[in-house]
Amino acid sequence: QGTFLVTQAVARALVATGAPGGSIIHVGSIVGKVGNLGQANYAASKAGVEGLTRTCAKELASLQGWCRWDASGTRRTWPTSAPSWPRRRAATSRGPAWR
Repeated sequence: QGTFLVTQAVARALVATGAPGGSIIHVGSIVGKVGNLGQANYAASKAGVEGLTRTCAKELASLQGWCRWDASGTRRTWPTSAPSWPRRRAATSRGPAWR
């Protein structure tokens, strides 16, 4: 809900100023596209962020504005290092940071 509310507030501000070329960037996750074991709720919310971004981009296009989505992939952090090796390899082989 937070992503939607902030997007709504920023989009209203862009419309109110009438200035072309504003940008909104959403940070998502590759899990929203490909899913992950045991993360149905997380995957669904990130897929929703992607859908929100696509809709936002279409709505801001008339103002020459941008709405983009960044889902770079898995990063090497403690949570991705904690699982056993086979699970870690399966979970992280899709992200560019692990290639």
